[in-house]
Amino acid sequence: MKKEEETLLVERARTGDEIAFERLVSPLRDRIYWRALKAMKDPDEADDIVQESIIRAYTRLETFRGESRFSTWLYTVASNCIRMRLRTIKRKGTLKIDENQAEVEKSITDNSNYIPALPDRACMHAQMFEDIEKAICDLPKKYADVIRMWAYEGMNLKEINNADKDSSIPAIKTRLHRARKKLKAALEPDYGSSLLSA
Repeated sequence: MKKEEETLLVERARTGDEIAFERLVSPLRDRIYWRALKAMKDPDEADDIVQESIIRAYTRLETFRGESRFSTWLYTVASNCIRMRLRTIKRKGTLKIDENQAEVEKSITDNSNYIPALPDRACMHAQMFEDIEKAICDLPKKYADVIRMWAYEGMNLKEINNADKDSSIPAIKTRLHRARKKLKAALEPDYGSSLLSA
């Protein structure tokens, strides 16, 4: 994609044009998937990371300043999602992060290993973004607030706790789990089980 076309699509996406955003991310989804698969060694985890990366990019598009190509920025968002998922797994004691850290770091800087798009991977529907926002709005306020801080702001439990002094970390963790579970139930019929997997 030429820089001029990319700039125009970013401008349109910032105004809420979901089709423009889909055109930006669709050519990049498979490359993100393979990076995530290489790091996580798990197809389901890789799918989750693709969905989470694109949701975070969409909800934080205003932070993209255009100082680099959109693809570079999106790969950085995805790499951060991979790092966060690896840290979560490490805390649970189910994976040694050192085994994958080198692969993650390499994937962040190496943009030369192009992997062709898989023809059988469906394109993301622009309607999904609208449905996610509607599903969040339908949540009780205490759940909507915590899911917005987690998904929109990229906050972890400690950061959410700092923003909401009235709640404990265990309470926030419970709210986040329930919020994600409710979103999954609302979105799963149309988008499958990998979106916001609870």
